[in-house]
Amino acid sequence: MFTFTLFLSFWARVMLPLLQPEAGAAVLPFTNILLYSPIESTTNEQITWSVDRRLTWDDFKAAPDDANPHHALTAANLAVNASCKKNQFTYTVTCVFLPQQSWSKRKGSDKLLAHEQLHFDLTEVHARQLRHDLQQVNCSNHKVKLSQVVNAAFKRWKEEQNRFDEASRHGLDKEEQEVWANSIAARLKKLEAYQ
Repeated sequence: MFTFTLFLSFWARVMLPLLQPEAGAAVLPFTNILLYSPIESTTNEQITWSVDRRLTWDDFKAAPDDANPHHALTAANLAVNASCKKNQFTYTVTCVFLPQQSWSKRKGSDKLLAHEQLHFDLTEVHARQLRHDLQQVNCSNHKVKLSQVVNAAFKRWKEEQNRFDEASRHGLDKEEQEVWANSIAARLKKLEAYQ
């Protein structure tokens, strides 16, 4: 199972319309908030996605939710930060795993861990795509374009995570999961320039 927290901020709905035209070195005010989270985190611990760093069961530190019918939960974020300084638009998009919000009831299952890793890998696919898409934003159009690009990216990310769980039956369909694993690996390769 996958859940996500969004380090998306009020800027998309509240702060962005309040921004004044750039006056030298104005920085966009990004206030990170959690829009959705099954468990409030008491720590900022996170693991940044890396091709060399795979998840282990030791990374899943939250207590399992006994009321949840699923065997594991991966909490991941796309953390977006952007600014305009001296008419230069800059941005970062970071794909992170949140240990204090991720849990498993079956920490001995390699098959389940592989499914949860694919959720994290799929999040990195969407981080890379968002990095690509943010190239169309600049200081002249950021008031309109930034929220459009980011909101569309988060919507696609959430929808695809749900499709992955449905298609693979939360990892129970081995053949379908292999199809997704191959597709995710190919997409990561295709978007390698945006790593």
